[in-house]
Amino acid sequence: MSPSTATSTVRRIPYSASGQRHLEFVAIVTYTPMQRYSIYNGAKINRGSDWPTFGLTWEHGINEFAGWVNRTGITTMIRLDISRNHSIGAFTEFNWRIRTGGFLNNSYVTFYDFFHFNAQPIYVLIDDYSDSFKLPAYYSLSTPEFFGEIHMKYTTPYLLLKYLPGLSKTLMRENLSISYLGSRYRKNYTEIGYSITELFFLGEVGVYVGFDDLKFRSVGAKLVLKLN
Repeated sequence: MSPSTATSTVRRIPYSASGQRHLEFVAIVTYTPMQRYSIYNGAKINRGSDWPTFGLTWEHGINEFAGWVNRTGITTMIRLDISRNHSIGAFTEFNWRIRTGGFLNNSYVTFYDFFHFNAQPIYVLIDDYSDSFKLPAYYSLSTPEFFGEIHMKYTTPYLLLKYLPGLSKTLMRENLSISYLGSRYRKNYTEIGYSITELFFLGEVGVYVGFDDLKFRSVGAKLVLKLN
């Protein structure tokens, strides 16, 4: 699509929510195939599955704009999530999530209705996020267009620092993570991180590097306090 066509498409989206009324219907379905269960003392216990969890979200919004000739606009977004937390050995895990979606009609999508990705730019977090981008500013990645994102995290007791004297006998685990985001009219964003978990039994500290179309964008550190 030519740049002129893209600009025309964005201009007809009313970014401001001033004088707007919004009604929204949301339906979410999740399904994990081949789940195993056991019965203990009459209670049914979920033993997990070798399959990922699938999620489908349908959002149907109706916007009414004051002062417009055609005051009512309808938007529909469909989103698909696939994720799995997989244990592959003693204290070793591989967790991943894939999410994709888009609007069937974005002519009346306001900024409120954009899909807002989980950006967490502050240096200290109080909770862990499996689908977050650690460096971009809040709402800087939001989009009214088709998108796709991937998050992967590999956790192991021994990778780099745990081989050093004095650290090898600690309970700390090391993590490698990579996140990717692609959306229409935006540069492809990739974020690579290295972190240490079980730090003093409740924290994670890491360093993350971000790239736009594989060109360096930013670098930053993050401390996560897992208080939950």
